[in-house]
Amino acid sequence: MPIISITNADVFDGLCVKHVYVDGTGCTLMPGLIDAKVDVGASPGALSTFAAFGITTVIDSTSTNAESQAMHLAISENPTLPSYFATGSAIGPRGASFLGTFPFRAVQIATTPAEAKIVVAKNLTSTGAWLSGTPLADAYKLALDAGFDIVTAVPVDRALDAEVVRGFAQKSIGVVPTLSYLQKAVHMADNTDYDFAHAMAAVKQLHKAGVRICAGTSANEEDGMAVSFGQSLHEELQLLAEAGLSNIEVIRAATCVPSALFGLRDRGGIEPGCRADLLLVDGNPLENLAISNKIRRVWIAGVEIDIR
Repeated sequence: MPIISITNADVFDGLCVKHVYVDGTGCTLMPGLIDAKVDVGASPGALSTFAAFGITTVIDSTSTNAESQAMHLAISENPTLPSYFATGSAIGPRGASFLGTFPFRAVQIATTPAEAKIVVAKNLTSTGAWLSGTPLADAYKLALDAGFDIVTAVPVDRALDAEVVRGFAQKSIGVVPTLSYLQKAVHMADNTDYDFAHAMAAVKQLHKAGVRICAGTSANEEDGMAVSFGQSLHEELQLLAEAGLSNIEVIRAATCVPSALFGLRDRGGIEPGCRADLLLVDGNPLENLAISNKIRRVWIAGVEIDIR
């Protein structure tokens, strides 16, 4: 295991910034970033792009099982690439409106609760599954009643019900807003009710209620709906700040919060037991979130990677 020696850098350990004697004058050492929702398909080349932007873990929730397996194979052959986790193909009813809004490459059809249970049970024995609702406000009530742990994205049709938001907070349900994707999608969708302002308002409402927010982008290469790999997470961080999160809450949304919500206990912080997924950036990200062009060095599992 390589030993990294860095001096004179502030360290953001997942919860706060503290100064330790490491080698990096004027810099901050922080955990590798987590993009909690990507849609990369079978694009192993995307992983090195994520790494160059300080993203050391990605979670894919719309690619097919076969595409996810291809990505896992690429990582097994090159352990210095970012960690890749996937839920497997989405599950939804035939003709659901979300199919035209999000870039799903495969959807397993379930039209009744009994069918949904069968599909979920089948996927739990393989790569898992993502049960999807619609991008509308009503889906949040369904998610609350069904006992979901994490919901994506925020609604773009109207405000969330206050009682539902309180229920999310009480049950510790996490939300991945994917604002950077929705900002583009609402302009492409053929629905006059969709407004990006609803998405921003939803994040503010959820955040004020104490709901845990994760940074995720729906980064993809679909024609007309493409969202850049890597850079889009830094755009997402800025949008979360505009929606009312403080800078430290924004950084947590891309580090310790998704690690806790997704059960990734070996990352998202800098402490004993964590992987050495690290990035060194100029300045202090808690003072200025614009760090995408200030990344000096990146390590994945303790190995420094080439980010040029």
